[in-house]
Amino acid sequence: MKKRSCIRFHVPGTTLSYKKKPGLLGRGKYSEDSYPVVDLSRGGAKFLCQHRLKIGREIVVKIDIPEAGQTLEAMAVVRWAGKNPEPSYRFQTGIAFKPYGKKKGENPPEILEELKKIEAEYSSPETNNNVA
Repeated sequence: MKKRSCIRFHVPGTTLSYKKKPGLLGRGKYSEDSYPVVDLSRGGAKFLCQHRLKIGREIVVKIDIPEAGQTLEAMAVVRWAGKNPEPSYRFQTGIAFKPYGKKKGENPPEILEELKKIEAEYSSPETNNNVA
């Protein structure tokens, strides 16, 4: 089993919306609904939603982190999707952020820097065992 390399952390009130048009950072319409983010890491996120997203699908996500005063926009790939055991939302979805860099198809390195700052503020010794 592959060990995860990024610390997962939870920031209360964080939500995510997405669009199914990869490569449209800063353009295009996002889903009308915003979905709760269960956890976040430098490498991706887990969120709840009403629709099953296809594994391998490239999406663009907008993550609103009100407690940190941040809204981040990043390109990602759906890695897994499954039924949510709670009745509030039908599915849980896991995404991996595309690599960070300055090349086309990569996320701007500034997003990684912001995630590092948020991680430093919201991760704790208890959650450092929970890596993504």
